Amino acid sequence: MIVTLADGSKIECEDQPFAEGGEGILFGDKAGTHVIKLYKNVDPQRLAALQKIIGPEYSVVLGEPYWDELFAWPKAIITQPTLGLTMLRAPKGTMELRWFLGAKQRQVLAQKHGSAKLGNWLNNLSLAIKMARVVKRMHFRGLCHSDLSFRNFLVDPQQNRVVLIDCDGLVVPGFLPPNVLGTPMCMAPELMAQITSPGARVDPSSQTDLHALSTLIYWLLFQRHPLIGPKMHAKDPALDEALALGERALFIEDAIDKSNHIPNLPVPYTSMLTSAVQELVEKAFVHGLHNPVKRPSAADWERFLVRMIDAIVSCDNKRCPLGAFVLQPHKPARCPACNTPLKNPPHIPILNFYQPRGGRKGHFQNDRGYTLVGWPDRTLHVWHASPAHTPGPNVDHSPKARLEFDQRQGKWYLQNTDLPEVRLLDGVLGQQEIHPGKRVELIDGARLLLGPPDQCRLAYVEMLKLT
Repeated sequence: MIVTLADGSKIECEDQPFAEGGEGILFGDKAGTHVIKLYKNVDPQRLAALQKIIGPEYSVVLGEPYWDELFAWPKAIITQPTLGLTMLRAPKGTMELRWFLGAKQRQVLAQKHGSAKLGNWLNNLSLAIKMARVVKRMHFRGLCHSDLSFRNFLVDPQQNRVVLIDCDGLVVPGFLPPNVLGTPMCMAPELMAQITSPGARVDPSSQTDLHALSTLIYWLLFQRHPLIGPKMHAKDPALDEALALGERALFIEDAIDKSNHIPNLPVPYTSMLTSAVQELVEKAFVHGLHNPVKRPSAADWERFLVRMIDAIVSCDNKRCPLGAFVLQPHKPARCPACNTPLKNPPHIPILNFYQPRGGRKGHFQNDRGYTLVGWPDRTLHVWHASPAHTPGPNVDHSPKARLEFDQRQGKWYLQNTDLPEVRLLDGVLGQQEIHPGKRVELIDGARLLLGPPDQCRLAYVEMLKLT
């Protein structure tokens, strides 16, 4: 089959489709690089909406390879034999996110592809960060997906790959209205409530996207749905589920109303996350569950999940189901999943970050509890030194400093590799400059200025004894 693009060029496609949905039929091109979607029924506004999505006003990719890897974004409009579009084919090895959510699905996947395909908890955390980054990018361009779900995120945990598909149906302001409310189990309560209260009309929006994103992140990290618990709302199973996910939705770990708590929950979220990410969970499933304006943004999920990586240490138990865990301040240094205590190294430095207080040079304030847990060969980057930088495609990812543990001396050091200004502040001796290529010993109470005091963070060192 030959299809004709809007610019007159042609693409040769396979004659037989490989998939078919409610809106269109999917074909592969002969080159094996693109997917061709031909619409079954053409909405009068579809062409205008596609032109907006592909054009510079709303496109999230804009010719940037980094974003092309995260979105199956429409590339060109097809005019013959019917209206359609082209998009890049998802990388080999990616699968629907649903296969990585829950013990049953993971068991089936492991039997078919091997347990290595499942990845581990750190892989899942990396996927969650990319999922948040995808949604942040989309919302920044003024679009909402309307069907963020475990079917429309394709992932490969081993390769840290995430691809959002079904992007041609995004809600374009003033053009194409949403054609679906979403996927059950991912839909916001106000959308699900329309099943039991048909008169309450609510359309998908960026706020309903945020509920779906929060649900998928929690589900991925903890392998359980945040709202599906033992509480019964109706005898009819379909009505019971609609109420549990809709107007009577209740977080399974709600600290006040415990009527939906799962008995003997293996690892509560409060034992697995940093305090900042715990706050996001509470915003999503307590304060914002029935109040959409209080839901955490995709940018917040990305920012604080990235920060959480700096607080993760390896579990000494080789059979641990997680393999790593967040070292929480003022709590025992032991894995919450297998209860194995952390013993080696015998002591570790905790870098507590303080950011410049606006307009007051030399004054710093706590940075939302942001800490970096010392671990052999853990690296510091430009976003650790400066609050103005966050990890992303346009940020320098090269290491700027490194934490080193001298096993023979039993001492920790910060090795400055590429930070222009690092100063050790001492109340008695004054300031000591640590130039690139030099290192400084980390001791309890040490204060390190990671750059100009009006631009960069101060790190206060706290030594934690493990044995």
